Amino acid sequence: MSRGRIPVGLVTEIYVENQPKGMCAVYLVETQNESETQVLTDLFGDFAPGLESLQLSSGKLVSYAVQLRNHDQSLLDQVGDFLKKNFEFVILHRSFDPMIYEIVRELCKDSGSHLLHVPKCDICGKTEPFPETVIRLLGPQATNLATRTYCGTCTAESAARSNKEFVMALLEADRGGLGVFRHMDLVRTRSSKKRVAFRIKSDPALHFAAK
Repeated sequence: MSRGRIPVGLVTEIYVENQPKGMCAVYLVETQNESETQVLTDLFGDFAPGLESLQLSSGKLVSYAVQLRNHDQSLLDQVGDFLKKNFEFVILHRSFDPMIYEIVRELCKDSGSHLLHVPKCDICGKTEPFPETVIRLLGPQATNLATRTYCGTCTAESAARSNKEFVMALLEADRGGLGVFRHMDLVRTRSSKKRVAFRIKSDPALHFAAK
């Protein structure tokens, strides 16, 4: 199997997960040692699941994107107050946008820190730490063949009458060339409030799609 290609012909199931949306923020913290880094790891872990977090960078500059699971914004201030009392350099930005991500990127360069992987929308390419919709393409024995992520804007633009049409619209717009699923037979299977599932019958001739 060549790298960077999705084996469409091996897909047997499609899982669609809709992620709850909330207010986002970014914390940038300058650390002096591994002990301080561990304090940050424990801090953001302790607030889960009320505050979902994704680490953006590691090293001297440790940064996290967070998303509130409720409307109580005071939690963001509580985290910010704790950080400012215990670290010399702290920035709190109350959204995740291209500007703050560029600041993280530049500070990583200046401090020799490492920029970590952050999901991108597989339609528009926008950096999105908390994708609104995630589609998992599974193969035999529930093997995860590919994970595709979509931002809120592209998710809204793909909204359709039925779950099946919604999935098809996202995959057809996907930059990975997944429109071939339009020609496959999708059968709705057991699902939950957070996840919609389909069993798929594929045509062996439709074997690969570019990732």
